[in-house]
Amino acid sequence: MKRFILHLWVCLIVSAACAQNDPVFIFKQFVHAKIHFKNRSITVVPMNYDAVNDKMYFKRDGQLMELMQLSAIDSVVWAKQFCFVHHEQKFLEKVSLKNGTAFIHWQVRNVNIGSIGALGQVTQAKVERVYSSGNWRNQSADIYKLKNQNDYYLLLDGSLKKATTLKQILKLFPEHKADIEAFIEEQHTNMQMPLSVLELLDYCLNLAKNQP
Repeated sequence: MKRFILHLWVCLIVSAACAQNDPVFIFKQFVHAKIHFKNRSITVVPMNYDAVNDKMYFKRDGQLMELMQLSAIDSVVWAKQFCFVHHEQKFLEKVSLKNGTAFIHWQVRNVNIGSIGALGQVTQAKVERVYSSGNWRNQSADIYKLKNQNDYYLLLDGSLKKATTLKQILKLFPEHKADIEAFIEEQHTNMQMPLSVLELLDYCLNLAKNQP
């Protein structure tokens, strides 16, 4: 699980786009995946997931196309390693943990942190137009950084429970508040890092499973 999540996060960073709403794909290239429909039919096509706009794309005859008719789709699976289920108008990655199941709604954003200055440093001053070879031309020197705004869910008692913030997590496991807070301090849990969040959620599930 750690290897797959780490691979996914690295791919998202590598494929960071240059504008806020440009696609950020989970794979460097389109990879064959199985689309499982609710009527139990299956289609296999090269696919990729855009973690910025929460959209699935596939290639057919060399053309890039967005996956539509989402209400008919159950899940999208890449070689049993990555599984995305369609739930309440959004795609959630299903992650099997040691003590249960978590789901990630990937929400990656490119946040503008400034522009490239004359000496290559990041500055807040922007140069929008440049005079070159006798002509004015537009030039974008904007610098963007990936920001993770993921939502996390746990499968508890047959339904999905939101577990994105510490407040939500403690509400799900109120009897283990002290243990959870101690774990966060000892492990230096970073809610901006998917693997760190999943380790915390797995710890919470383990506490609940072993309670008297």
